[in-house]
Amino acid sequence: MCSSSKSKNILNTIGNFLSTFITAVIAFVAIAFVLIRLMGWNMFSVDSSSMTPKLPVNSLITVQKIDPQEIKVGDIVTYVLNNNNILVTHRVVEIDSAKQTFTTKGDANASNDSAPVHWGNVVGKVVFCVPGLGTPLRIITAEENRIAVISVIVGLFLLSLFWDILIKNKSKKEEDKQSGTDIQADNITEKLAPQNSGLQ
Repeated sequence: MCSSSKSKNILNTIGNFLSTFITAVIAFVAIAFVLIRLMGWNMFSVDSSSMTPKLPVNSLITVQKIDPQEIKVGDIVTYVLNNNNILVTHRVVEIDSAKQTFTTKGDANASNDSAPVHWGNVVGKVVFCVPGLGTPLRIITAEENRIAVISVIVGLFLLSLFWDILIKNKSKKEEDKQSGTDIQADNITEKLAPQNSGLQ
């Protein structure tokens, strides 16, 4: 009986932890995405090794919109490479203010990029990098995975909500049961009291 009670307590503790953890993660990710968008930032994943070791492959980078005139030599920028909207993230090594172009270079590359980058093609400046989170971002934001990702998030949230409701109902039943036991004990005491009143 004691072992069964301990097992239930352990399961309840694990369930409560997972429920709280899932809800917290969903809330944190949602808030982070909203804040990043409100601040005018974008998130991208690093797919090549041209900027290693500064930006490892599969890193998540946050890119902030910036006035091209504020970009300095040494800044790492993300820009549109061509008409296919391919994005590249390289370091600025030269600036031609007259032609409004940047000369860029990957830290791991031996030479500068062949074509200058026009100011209008710059998406923004890299603010920070988180290694290893690029792959999850790529999976979550992929067009073909959108329905599956939303379904998983909603499913986890509903599971967490269902567990909370289940625990609350169980706690309420236990309280009602305990309350009923206390009432029965009080009734028994009241019945016994008159019998014992005449004893010295």
